[in-house]
Amino acid sequence: MDPGLSEIARFLGLRAPFDTLAPEELGEVAQGTEIEFYPSGAVILSEDGGPVTFLRVIHSGAVDIVHDDQLLDLLGPGDTFGHAAMMSGLPPGFEARAAEDTLCYRLPTGVARPLLERARSRELAVGVGEPGHQPVAKLIRSPTVRCAPDESIGDAARRMTEAGADAAIVELGGGNLGILTDRDLRTRVIAAGIPASAPVETVMTVPVFTVVPGRLGGDVLFEMLERGIRHAPVVSERGQLVGVVEDADLFAVHPRSWFAARRSIARAKDADSLAAVARALPEIVVDLHSSNLRALDLARVLSALVDALTIRVLELARPVDQLPADGLVWVALGSQARRELTPASIQRGALIYSDAPPPGWLEAVTAGLKGCGLTAEVTARSGAEWIETSDQDELGLTVLVERRPLWGTPRDPLPVVEGPARTRVLAALSRRALAAHPPTGFDGDSVLEHDGTRSNWLDIRGAAVIPIVELARWAGAAVGATEGSTPERLAAAEQGGVLSAADARTLTDAFGLALELRIEHQTEQLAAGAVPDDWLDPRALSPLTRDHLRDVFRAVAGVQRTLSE
Repeated sequence: MDPGLSEIARFLGLRAPFDTLAPEELGEVAQGTEIEFYPSGAVILSEDGGPVTFLRVIHSGAVDIVHDDQLLDLLGPGDTFGHAAMMSGLPPGFEARAAEDTLCYRLPTGVARPLLERARSRELAVGVGEPGHQPVAKLIRSPTVRCAPDESIGDAARRMTEAGADAAIVELGGGNLGILTDRDLRTRVIAAGIPASAPVETVMTVPVFTVVPGRLGGDVLFEMLERGIRHAPVVSERGQLVGVVEDADLFAVHPRSWFAARRSIARAKDADSLAAVARALPEIVVDLHSSNLRALDLARVLSALVDALTIRVLELARPVDQLPADGLVWVALGSQARRELTPASIQRGALIYSDAPPPGWLEAVTAGLKGCGLTAEVTARSGAEWIETSDQDELGLTVLVERRPLWGTPRDPLPVVEGPARTRVLAALSRRALAAHPPTGFDGDSVLEHDGTRSNWLDIRGAAVIPIVELARWAGAAVGATEGSTPERLAAAEQGGVLSAADARTLTDAFGLALELRIEHQTEQLAAGAVPDDWLDPRALSPLTRDHLRDVFRAVAGVQRTLSE
């Protein structure tokens, strides 16, 4: 980037369609650009307003796109809005509202229209070109600003503005990092009345979630969604800072409604507003599926949103003056713990406690979950009770080998099976893995079940998903892998020598196919306004799909026979 360019030109030059302009053209665009500031809550474009005569580019802050009081999208730094209405000469048809204090660049029609025509009908969106499949090191767009922990907040903010960066990395020594973001400046400095002369270390975030340069953008994006963050320093294996990747750098062709929903969940002030956000989840799932997001990735997004809903329900239900400071831990179980939720999944949670929660609290949590449309199955026991019941019921088994902590602070170590208890648990898992029999194939338009009976419907969950999940649970637990997705457990079992490479690969591929069919079926039902389920009509399956399913059934049965010998 030409160092002689203004800050506006440098900022625009990093983003489409301005990145196609020569330095001289960028300079001309910058000269015709005006700067606007909108405080949080201010309406930038009204739904029924007059024709839009400006293109706006967000420099910092965030903008909610709303229609009929429903949040449609969340825009951040570098995003544009108003272009479609500007080109058509019609009112926008939506409301653009500042979600937080926001700074925009405003380009008049005469400057913006030639650029939009040059880009033809291409959407003005960051992240084109499948960034989800590229290493994050190649996706960094913003310059890296570094500062010392004792540098003043004002100096750091000034250098961030000069560089056009939304974050500064605080180098703490010994390879440790902190981060200061635009949002920190608004919420922790301005809103809190902290003087600009105070050192950065008083308001920075530490520790910081970092990623290595080779991680794929899609994986990092999902993890940022789960953590509710927007920036991640990229650090080499040798501990060298490469740069900072932002969520906007990682968006591909997938809808951004999932990040908007994640933020709305965190903002919900009561059960009613939280339930309103939850009602939008089916539409988000349909949008994600229509954007060709892989089934495993879609399930991970849905799981992250349900995680956020669950945590917010717990936060809203918590009577601070009654609950202990520690000793209560909420864990996700089953498909939610594996991050494999689908629209028809049953969300299950468990409370592991040192001291029992106050009367009525668990009921309030359950009611809050149900108010969000989560078909929650909730059980509370002490750590010792979970171990005692580990081989007596499926729920106790799941808490020990398929849990993921979501909320709370433990006082005592979470239950782990060791010694004789471990032997009992592995035996129970093995029995379950061998008892989940898939069908043997198809007979005309009927499903040929394991016991020789025929069915007019295929239960894709019971026929293919559950048998593979149970095998992965047993094989993973046998090598000490009690966390992660089904494919990750299968990989661990292969590395630990419990499964052969061929069996692990076969089961992983079979699971991927079964999950794709399951989610495709359920999203079609959601789009049609129906309640999603797992029942597929064999008559609607193509010959190729039937052949693939037969391979799945045979693969599972083959591994089961090997394990039973």
